[in-house]
Amino acid sequence: MNKLRWILGFAFAATICAAPVLAAEEEDPLESSDALVRIKARGMLTACADPYEYPHAQQNSDPPGFDVEILRNIVKRAGLRLDLVWVNTASRGGTSRAFRQSILAKKCDVFLGMSDNGDDDMLMGKLAFTRPYLGMGYVLVTQGKAADKTTLAEFKDSGIKVGVSMSTPMDDYLFMNKIPRELFMGSKRMLDAMMKGEIDAGMLFSTTLGTIQTDYPKATFKMVPGFVPLDGLRFNAAWVLRKEDKTLRAFIDEGIGALLESGKIREIVESYGVPFYAPFAS
Repeated sequence: MNKLRWILGFAFAATICAAPVLAAEEEDPLESSDALVRIKARGMLTACADPYEYPHAQQNSDPPGFDVEILRNIVKRAGLRLDLVWVNTASRGGTSRAFRQSILAKKCDVFLGMSDNGDDDMLMGKLAFTRPYLGMGYVLVTQGKAADKTTLAEFKDSGIKVGVSMSTPMDDYLFMNKIPRELFMGSKRMLDAMMKGEIDAGMLFSTTLGTIQTDYPKATFKMVPGFVPLDGLRFNAAWVLRKEDKTLRAFIDEGIGALLESGKIREIVESYGVPFYAPFAS
């Protein structure tokens, strides 16, 4: 009888000890606290993007934007699909409100089309940048009598004005360095003035060149070949994800690294008419 009790007691204890193991094995991956586990379980990564942030991304557009194409290549390597949630960052409340109502509300896993300028305020202590995948910055475009100019110093010597959007870092640089400038309310008005021949040079943010081939197909102005954005006037493109999603960040960072090394990111970015710069060192 005592032997029987010992056997039954041992079996009961073994069952109790095994229970947590069984429970762990039966955990639903769709409910996992690890974002990458959830993504792989459903076979799809969801990204948030601004529908009006072309050439980074654009809703109902073909091509869809280079951010979208780059991320599609990353998820495809893992056999995943990409879904998109469109969030307007220009609405009231700006990027902070967009983040709170989208990625922080877990409506998506990553937010595209961001720039890492070293200012962490936009991250609100809850978000983190991926590794950068592209360098960006202000570049020089010329035509007409300015077509032979390749540096800003030459404009200072010649007295030819350089178009620039007012109240931008580029505007401040031209003013502080006494380079003659023509001010405009936004890059579109500056480009319109170049199309009319009112100015022959301008400083544009490099990604803006992606809109020229569609919005200004008859343009004669071009970026100065080999022009590299100056220190203080260049930034890195990166994406944003939740700070706690460390394995997802590692997955995306690895994908970015592989596509940079293979030249695929360069190929995608340049297909949009945007100059490719490797991410700048901080």
